[in-house]
Amino acid sequence: RYIFPGGMLPSVPRFIAEARDAGLVVRDDFAFGRHYARTLNAWRERFGQHPEALQEKGYDARFQRMWHFYLAYCEAGFESGDLDVHQFELAHAG
Repeated sequence: RYIFPGGMLPSVPRFIAEARDAGLVVRDDFAFGRHYARTLNAWRERFGQHPEALQEKGYDARFQRMWHFYLAYCEAGFESGDLDVHQFELAHAG
């Protein structure tokens, strides 16, 4: 609602089903959530380094806290394995 209004994170089975319905098959699936946790950690650390610069650009303290929480939540989710990110290689079926 606040970070990605209208956004959706489909499950792997849902993604595969949608790909199939579009006439595609999954040829490869590379999961790299643990690596993404490190990326989120770096983003979160850098995001918090210059709050005054963000304030000058119109991003108030509430906005900054919300994004800090979001990045920390995602980092923890990917680090624990509860969240994951995938890169799929798709091909036309048949």
